[in-house]
Amino acid sequence: MRNMLRCRRGAAAFATVIAMVPLIGVVALGGEAGSWYVTKQHAQNAADAAAYSGALQQACLSAPGCVITNTVDYRAKQFAAQNAFCNAGDTNYPGGRCVTSPTGISHTVQIASLTSWNGVAGQFVQATVVQQQPAYLARVLGLTTVNIGATAVAAVQDHPAKPPCALALTGSISFQGSPNIIAPNCGMASNSTANNALNFTGGGMTMNLGSLSTAGGCTGQAQFCSPAHTHMPAVVNPFAVLDAVTIPTLPNCSGSNLVAYTAATPCKNNAYTLSGNTDVTLAGGVYFISGKLELKGNASLLGTGLFILLPGASFSMKGSGTIIMKGNTSVAPTQLPSVLQPYASLFANMSIYDRDTSPVRFGGTSQITFNGTMYLPNVDVTFQGNPTINGCGELIAKSIAFNGNATFDSTGCAASGAVTLPRNQYVRMVQ
Repeated sequence: MRNMLRCRRGAAAFATVIAMVPLIGVVALGGEAGSWYVTKQHAQNAADAAAYSGALQQACLSAPGCVITNTVDYRAKQFAAQNAFCNAGDTNYPGGRCVTSPTGISHTVQIASLTSWNGVAGQFVQATVVQQQPAYLARVLGLTTVNIGATAVAAVQDHPAKPPCALALTGSISFQGSPNIIAPNCGMASNSTANNALNFTGGGMTMNLGSLSTAGGCTGQAQFCSPAHTHMPAVVNPFAVLDAVTIPTLPNCSGSNLVAYTAATPCKNNAYTLSGNTDVTLAGGVYFISGKLELKGNASLLGTGLFILLPGASFSMKGSGTIIMKGNTSVAPTQLPSVLQPYASLFANMSIYDRDTSPVRFGGTSQITFNGTMYLPNVDVTFQGNPTINGCGELIAKSIAFNGNATFDSTGCAASGAVTLPRNQYVRMVQ
């Protein structure tokens, strides 16, 4: 018996058992905390989906023609439900995965539409989701229930920040040499997805733009690319419907003067050239052009009107001539061939509609003032040399290049309100 009492065999095992009790408790508590982390990630996914979807719905409701008429609250909670987070008794959403929760577990989903966030005014949707569940081993720390939640905020933002007065539909907007770009109340945008959709070559240019954006990337000096918003949604082209319309063959107009299209004179002006010191002033109307429309020397083209360049037609301006053109305030259907009459409203305030693919160059020391839209969807437009382009209008072309010392000045846009290209809305997660 005495030997048994003095025996130390098994003492280490006994001590190990005593030490394992708190160790197992700590490991188990760590496992419970790990499950909280997993639940936190699920909650964050639900909050992100809810905020983003709610903001998309907010953007849709703000746009004309929105066909999804659900409320922001409904859309946000629908996507929270698809991530298995629902308020009690509110589980009937398409694609929802909410089921009756185990005893002691409950969910809450709160959606808020905000007019400011972090001191910034705007449209924001905030989603907060919480799962409340009982504590188990954490009870030793005094916890009876645990609230695991997540919050996400999505912003509805305008794109571009200022409506574009120059838009490249499929090509780039490039700047080479020392052009002067002055358009503080409007912007420039390229729908190209190429890495060089905005391309700056050389560092001598001056730029004061209300916004600069592209669906692609920007190459060149950081001082010019840094303000640009890249990889953005494409700017909607409201004139795209015109591209598929085939204009019927028109006879040549008689005489040497420009003739506007009417029911009495349904004709086209073929190969019209202004040269020398000739001044032509138009009093309105729609002028169909075939062949080459050319200004040379000191010729001036003034007044109000719309030039529609037919397939095969081209436009050229050289020397020190002047164009001061304003689009018609409105265009009556009778001023157009029958195939274009349904789109008469799109021609209001338009100065040039070029149907061809021939490049257009504005060069020399020409002075160009356009108050209206220049729509050249298939044309590469280049401003080369020292031309000055001013007024307030929209240049929409396949691609646009400003080279040399060209000046693009649209400071008058705020007053005239001629810039009508729509701004998109997009959604960005901010929390």
